[in-house]
Amino acid sequence: MKFADLTKTEHLLALLPVLLAWLWVLISPQMLPADVAAYTPIPPFWISALLSALLYLPLLFAQGWLSHSLQPEDGSAKSQRHTIKLILLWFAAFVLYPACWWFWSQSSAQAFRFEVTDWLLVGMLSLLYWCHLAYQRRQRSGPLTGWSRLWSLDAALLLLLGLWTLAWACLLTSHSPGFAVQPIPARVDWSRIAAQPVLWLWYLWQFAVMAAVMFGCYWLTRYLLIRRLLARHGLLPFVLLSLLLILCCYAPLAWLLLQLPMNHGVDVPAVPGGSQDPFDWYNCNFMLLQWLLTTPLILAFERQQQDSALAQLHHQQVRTELQLLQQQINPHFLFNTLNNLYALCLLKSDAAPQLVLKLADLLRYVVYQGQQARVTLAQELDYLQHYLDLQQLRVSNKTSVHIDFPAAQSHWQLPPLLLIMLVENAYKHGVETSAAPSQIWLSASITQQRLVFICRNTLPDQAAGATGAGMGLENLRRRLQLLYGSDFMLQSGPTSDNPLCWHAELQLPLWTEQEAA
Repeated sequence: MKFADLTKTEHLLALLPVLLAWLWVLISPQMLPADVAAYTPIPPFWISALLSALLYLPLLFAQGWLSHSLQPEDGSAKSQRHTIKLILLWFAAFVLYPACWWFWSQSSAQAFRFEVTDWLLVGMLSLLYWCHLAYQRRQRSGPLTGWSRLWSLDAALLLLLGLWTLAWACLLTSHSPGFAVQPIPARVDWSRIAAQPVLWLWYLWQFAVMAAVMFGCYWLTRYLLIRRLLARHGLLPFVLLSLLLILCCYAPLAWLLLQLPMNHGVDVPAVPGGSQDPFDWYNCNFMLLQWLLTTPLILAFERQQQDSALAQLHHQQVRTELQLLQQQINPHFLFNTLNNLYALCLLKSDAAPQLVLKLADLLRYVVYQGQQARVTLAQELDYLQHYLDLQQLRVSNKTSVHIDFPAAQSHWQLPPLLLIMLVENAYKHGVETSAAPSQIWLSASITQQRLVFICRNTLPDQAAGATGAGMGLENLRRRLQLLYGSDFMLQSGPTSDNPLCWHAELQLPLWTEQEAA
C-alpha cells in the first residue's frame, strides 16, 4: 500500500532520526558564538533553535516525503525505478544539501554552520532507519536464506566490528607510537597509512582478535545462554550462569589481550582496565556492562523474529483456508452449470453451443481472476451478468430477473467470487425447486466506499418458514471473516412482510486502486 496520510504512525516514526539529531544539536554546547549572543536579548538556546530550523526542517520534510512515497517492493522495473528515485532523493537531501550548506558557510562569515559531525549524525541515523525498514521488509517476505542472511543480526554485528577494527587500525597507524602516548588524537593521516601498510596490517590483525573476542561473547550470550538456557530453564538460571561465566572468563580473556604485541611495554594497554593486571576489576565491569547492553537487544531481536515467524505462519494458514473455501465454492458452481449443459444437450437445444461459450468465459474468470487477491467491481459484476445470462438460457421460461447494477466501476476493487454465492442460492433454492414462475431482484450500490449488494428471490410454497443457511453461505461468511475481520455485514432470511420472499444482503468495504496496490 502507498502511504497517503502523513499522520500515520509509519510516517511519524520515520521522522525520529532527524528529530533525534536536531535535539542533540540543540542540547549540545551552544553553537552560536559569544559575540553574536552578546548583541541580542534573546537567549542563545532560542537563537540556535531558530537557526537550526533552517537546516533541519528541509531534512525533516525530505524524510517525511520519503516515507510518504514509499511503496512495496514487487521486483518490477517500475518499482525498481521508483526505488532509484527515492535513493537519489535521499542522497540529495542528506548528502548534497548539507555539503552545499557547509561549503557556503566556510566561504562566508556565517555564525551558524552545519558541522561535519552533525552532518554525519543525521545522515547515519536516517540511513540506519531505512536499512532497518528494508530489513523488516525482507524478514516479512520469508526466512533468511542465501545472500539474504546478510540482513541478520550476526552479519550486522560483524560489519560494525569490522568497521571498528578498521577505524582503530587507521587511527593508531596515523599517530606513532600507538598506545604509548595518551590521549590519541582523533585524526586519520591517510598519507602515513599509505606509506606504512605493514604497520597498518600489524594493528589490523590485533584489533581483529579483540573484535573476535567481543563477537564470541555475543555468540555465547545469544545462542547458548538465551536460546538454550533462558528459553528452556527460565530467568534465574540464565542470570546465575551468566554471572558465573563473567567471573570465570574475564581474567583469561584479559590475559589473552595483554599478550598482543601492541600491549607490550605501554602504560595503558588496550584492555578495559587499562593496566597489565588481568584481574583488574574494570575488566569484569566491562564484560558485565557488555552483557547488560547486549542481552536486551538480543532479546528484542529474538522477539521480533518470533513475532514475524508467527505472523508469516498465520498468513499462510489464512491463505490456505481461503484457498480451501474457494475450492469448495467453485465446484458447486461448475456442477450446476454442467447439469444445465447436460439437460440442453438431451433436448438438442440450439442454445447448447452458446452455453458452452458462456461456461468457458465463466471458468476462465474463475481460474484466472478468481485466484487474484483483488478484482475490479466492474469485472465482478460482469461475471454475475454472464452467470445470469447462462442460467436464463435454461429457466427463462419461468424466471424473471431484475437487475440494478451501477455503471462502469473499474476504480473500485474487492476480492473475487464473493457475490456469486448469493445469486447461486437464489437459483438453487428459489428457482430450481419451484415449478411456478419465479423472480429474482439484484441490486448493487456504493455508499461511502462500501458496497451494498442485495439479492431477493421468491420461494416455493413448501419453503415457507425456512430459516437455515446452507454450506455455501457458511463458507462465504468464513471467507469474509478471514478477509475483513468484523468489518462486513451479511444477513439472509425471509422478508418480514412476505415469507415466500428471501432477502440476502451483503455490505463490505471497497478499495481504490491506490489502496489495493
